[in-house]
Amino acid sequence: MSSRRLTRLLLSLFVLIVSLGKTYAQKITIKGDVKTTDSKAIDAATIKVEGAKGSVVFTDTSGAFTIEANNGSRIVVERVGYKPKTITVSQDISYYSIVLEGSGSDNLDEVIVTGLSTVKRKDFAGAVTTLKSRDLQDRPVGSFDQLLQGKIPGLLALTSSGQPGNSTTIIIRGQSSIAGGNNPLYIIDGVPVEAGVFQAYNPNDFATLDVLRDASASAMYGSRGAAGVIVATTKRGQAGKAQVTYNANIGVKSRPDFAYSAMSTAELLQAQEDYGRIVNGSTGSYQGTTSIPGWYYSKLNPRYQALTSAGQLAADQFMDSLRQINTNWMDEIFRNGTFGQHTLSISGGGERTRIYSAVDLYDEQGTTLRTDMKRIAFRNNFDYKDDKLSVSVSSNLAFIKRDFQQSTTTNSTGNPFLAWVIAPSYQTVRKADGSYNTGTGTKYVANNMLDLTNLDRNYNNQINANIGTTIGYKLPEHFSLNLFSGFSFRETQSTNYGSKLAYSRVSSTTLTTNAGFQTEGLTRYFGGDIRPSLNYNNTFNKDHSLNLTLMGEYLVELNKSFSMTGYGIDPRTPNTPAAITTATASNQLYPSLGGGKSRNSLMSGMLYGTYSYKEKYTFTGSYRQDGSSKLPSDKRWVGFYSVGGIWNAIEESFLTNSKVLSNLRVSLSYGGAGNNASGNFAYGDFGYLPQYTNGSYAGITTIYSNNAGNSDLTWEKVYQWNLGIDFGFLQNRLTGNVNFYHKETKDMFVNRTMSATAGYGTGATIVVNAGTMVNKGIELMLNYDVIRSHNFLWSLTGNASYNRNRVTSLGGESSYAYGTSLLEVGKPLGGQYTVKWAGVDQATGAPLYYKLDGTITSTYSSSDQQVFGTWEAPWKGGFGTSISYKGLSLDVNFSWQRGATKSDNMQYFAENLSGFLAAGYNQASSLNFWKQPGDVATTPSPLYSTNFASNLLHSADFLRLKDVTLTYAIPKDILSKTKVVKAASVFVQGWNLFMWTKWRGPDPEAGATNINLSEYPNPKSITGGVRITF
Repeated sequence: MSSRRLTRLLLSLFVLIVSLGKTYAQKITIKGDVKTTDSKAIDAATIKVEGAKGSVVFTDTSGAFTIEANNGSRIVVERVGYKPKTITVSQDISYYSIVLEGSGSDNLDEVIVTGLSTVKRKDFAGAVTTLKSRDLQDRPVGSFDQLLQGKIPGLLALTSSGQPGNSTTIIIRGQSSIAGGNNPLYIIDGVPVEAGVFQAYNPNDFATLDVLRDASASAMYGSRGAAGVIVATTKRGQAGKAQVTYNANIGVKSRPDFAYSAMSTAELLQAQEDYGRIVNGSTGSYQGTTSIPGWYYSKLNPRYQALTSAGQLAADQFMDSLRQINTNWMDEIFRNGTFGQHTLSISGGGERTRIYSAVDLYDEQGTTLRTDMKRIAFRNNFDYKDDKLSVSVSSNLAFIKRDFQQSTTTNSTGNPFLAWVIAPSYQTVRKADGSYNTGTGTKYVANNMLDLTNLDRNYNNQINANIGTTIGYKLPEHFSLNLFSGFSFRETQSTNYGSKLAYSRVSSTTLTTNAGFQTEGLTRYFGGDIRPSLNYNNTFNKDHSLNLTLMGEYLVELNKSFSMTGYGIDPRTPNTPAAITTATASNQLYPSLGGGKSRNSLMSGMLYGTYSYKEKYTFTGSYRQDGSSKLPSDKRWVGFYSVGGIWNAIEESFLTNSKVLSNLRVSLSYGGAGNNASGNFAYGDFGYLPQYTNGSYAGITTIYSNNAGNSDLTWEKVYQWNLGIDFGFLQNRLTGNVNFYHKETKDMFVNRTMSATAGYGTGATIVVNAGTMVNKGIELMLNYDVIRSHNFLWSLTGNASYNRNRVTSLGGESSYAYGTSLLEVGKPLGGQYTVKWAGVDQATGAPLYYKLDGTITSTYSSSDQQVFGTWEAPWKGGFGTSISYKGLSLDVNFSWQRGATKSDNMQYFAENLSGFLAAGYNQASSLNFWKQPGDVATTPSPLYSTNFASNLLHSADFLRLKDVTLTYAIPKDILSKTKVVKAASVFVQGWNLFMWTKWRGPDPEAGATNINLSEYPNPKSITGGVRITF
């Protein structure tokens, strides 16, 4: 070949190479979307160009993205909870539809937030359930803990009142203490917060809610983790263009629906006549009083026969007028409430800096007069991250106002939830001038209650702030430093105004009651937390992974309270503290003052770590040493530990290619923790010291000890082991987990009788660390995709658990009564302790009871009391289904419990002849009392008093239709025409829609866990709303 031809060939090859290089180096704009296997959009997925620094974008709420890349480069698509996918860019393709496969709730790459760190599920040896944002948003509740019922295996959630914003009783894996509390430790963005004070937090801001149930997590919290840990993580900003989202939810809440119904006027007058006839037949001289007109004016009453003709005519006319009145007190006392919530949020930022901000307006009106909750909350989260430094700030600031009835939780005639059933139906509501028909006597019970509701005021204003900051810095050689600092602050100002114009005060002969009152209260809480840590994270030879964290922690809690009640309020200036009359020796209107303050602190050191081999075998461990000011100085430091192991069996070669089994993971853990979470420590901040109070002697104010204190005090400790199995079948179409646990409380607080010579009186007790108690059980959770296609998804989910609770030792103490329970070795905590009911004697109408030897007697004796069941249901859970077709989806969820027994105090009032019918109160229409020999009755003859017995105990089992939500996502092709709206959906929702139960009251959840005291039931609600992203 000639040199000229060779030169031309080389030149041609050079030009070709350059042109090819230009072709492959050419930047092209790529658009696409990321969806799930069932065609649901995946937002916040990471789209990055492999090997190109800074080339990262995120999908928006519709799953769409736009990125620039070179022809032939590789793009990696990732999202937590899904398997990553890599595609190769081609200049011939301008739009990519990418489908990510998920692994359901058992995805091992999913992150679990423990509150102290984030851990991949595959490296976590404990029992945890995670609720996502979709499980929490747009629910009509003022306290987020209400959302947990039926969602978490092993968790009991009972909302004791329907008062707007009321918190829920949460118990994880059974009660762990008698005298102490059973509240879990609550963490929000790393900051410990008060249990039961959640009105400030908007669930729409939550990204996840992790419920940690075993020792692997609780031991990391040392003296505070025994009752479990609930960790809320709020939403963070996503990189990309700023997105504005508006959530609106409005609706109504229906008034209570009672299984009891009050007697009509005809029924009540007849019952009064029957009562009087029977009592008169026994005594021969019972005439009754005007409080029971059905007998007093009855023609069967001997008094009537002694009247003149004019007197009898007047009596007949009066009874005729009464029969014309039939007031439905439910219509007067209750109402349909309203609900409205509006949340506006913005999320965005660049590769390094991101923000999430939200403002929330919440307004709920309760189903009885003068009960409501209003909230305005501001959420601001900020994140910065570069190659070395990371900064994260989380903040929430809220103002809450709540209005209350004077009483909705006690058996008081001022409680509307009792007054409606015992108010006589023949009583008119108002006088001719429109004012309430108040007066003295039992028939005015509802009128006087409504009068108080109209004139009094009872409310509180709360300011709540929660701020947490984490600063991280990467060091060489796989080390990193982190410093977390945060605080939770709450101040609640409460006002209770009692007008002197209310009839019940005008008619009072008590000086201070007659004068009216104004009570002002202030409670303040501050909790601060500082946690420095050093972390080491490295992988050796691709097979060995080691993660170690050395952490210190210092916590401080400060509580302060003050209250003042003054008297003599001028009604021209109601609800004004300045209107309180100055006390003098002549008016005797001396104010009462109260208050207190306390401080406690905790200092800790901790080491925890994880070692993994080939991601098949993982070992975890932690040790924490806590020193608390709540304990005596010589017993102040206590250590807690946990160990765990994980076998990721699906990675074994003999299972890798299984066509049936898609996931199998076995974990085992053991550890211990103390019971010092918010409100759980029975002895307060200074329980090891003697306590003093004021007294008097010969007119001189004295100070004396009313509690001896316990210098040997230590924590109640809970040790538990957990065996967990996570599984998946048929490409994770069926997933689930099962956990077996054994949980033992040691050093449990029990009452020990003190010596009579100790100076505290005969029978005085002191709480000591002497008892033991065991909870053991099983938890199961299942998820099944019945149909999983491109446009249609039908899935089922369910969880169930069983817990067996037993007191195993009282430290040598004899059994003793505790509330309505008997603490006895071998019995469950929470058993109902009462006399067994044997029915009504058909011949005499006498009440019958079982003695301890099984014989029947008509004599009531407290010595015959025995234990019946327990108020804590051993069986509990929830189930639901989700159906989606294209843009339409339906979600239905149920919650249930079985095996619970509760005392119904309303029955005691509403079916009580001698105590209430005889006094003129109304009774339940279901009242069936003995009237003559042969009657088969449920209530004894009026000749006998009513006693507390097992006939007042009823099953508190229920199956509740908790949540039904129908959602329609507006198609993208319609929204694209607006050029503003990226995503939009509308929904309608029912909450607490229906309940199947044998419980006779309005709600087996309402009230104390063991007994119903005519409390505010949880209302049904129907709401509708929109979600729009711009």
